[in-house]
Amino acid sequence: ANMAPARDEMWRNMAASSVTVSSAVVFFNPLDCLRIRWQVAGLATTPSCTTSTFSTSQGCRSKGTKGIVSFSRSIVAREGLVRGLWVPGVGANALGAALSRGIGMGCYPTLRDLLGESKSAFSMFAAGLASGCIGYALSTPFWLAKTRLQAAVQLKQGPASYSYRHVFHALGTIVRHEGMAGLYRGASCLAVRGALMNAGNTLGYDFTKSNAKALVGFSDGPVLHLSASVVAAFLSSTLSIPADVLMTRYQTTRPGVGGEWPSATVPSTSAASHSRSASALARHMLVTEGLARFFRGWWPLFVRVAPVYALYLPAYEQVRRLLGLGYLD
Repeated sequence: ANMAPARDEMWRNMAASSVTVSSAVVFFNPLDCLRIRWQVAGLATTPSCTTSTFSTSQGCRSKGTKGIVSFSRSIVAREGLVRGLWVPGVGANALGAALSRGIGMGCYPTLRDLLGESKSAFSMFAAGLASGCIGYALSTPFWLAKTRLQAAVQLKQGPASYSYRHVFHALGTIVRHEGMAGLYRGASCLAVRGALMNAGNTLGYDFTKSNAKALVGFSDGPVLHLSASVVAAFLSSTLSIPADVLMTRYQTTRPGVGGEWPSATVPSTSAASHSRSASALARHMLVTEGLARFFRGWWPLFVRVAPVYALYLPAYEQVRRLLGLGYLD
């Protein structure tokens, strides 16, 4: 009976997180779709394009900082904003976010308080790591469908393309062709990526809020919530980008004969490239493409995460108040 109020508070906190984050990711889905298409663009290059360029209907374009601007403009001009960036994967994105962050942020205060009576950077990070790992592992099927739906738009001319109509068609097709285990392809990558992203969120947000109130005297309100959300976005992006890149490649690569991994550089003949494991793919990418490949897409990831957090976390705080929980403390 003594646990009932705590459970009720956790369920209400999960509801507040699920509703607000799913709304935010729907609004900003074009940024997420752009990030995925940018990360897999190297897999769809034509023979005339080098590894520092991507292929468009107008020819090869640079993959540098200016390249992503040209890349996004090319998509909008050729396919339109809605069809090219907003619609792909939006349903799966909302469902995955609602489940993963519903657990990740919903269970966070309970786990944090179990780790110690006084809040610390360690308890904030560890609680976020644990709840994020559970939330993202359970939501793997939705993230897999989202990633493939978004990548398919970019890879439609390549050998690794997929043909799905919507999230539930994607899930059904994966089960028919790859079995139930196929729904959890890349679950280890996603769990690590989700754990790190959620830990960056909880540490960046809660730590910034707590210290701003205690050391600077900030009042707990929308201005502080917005400021802390930017710090959370920076930490989430930085901690999770290597696993994010690996997960995107792993989930969008269709294993060929012998499980060979397509490369954005040159085809590999090493034994590692013929393994189907995520760890072997990571080694293959490191050898053939270098360490920098794992940080490819940090800027698009941050640009996508920052506005989502700036909308989601302040809204989450307000919904907590409406549900009688008060601001996160």
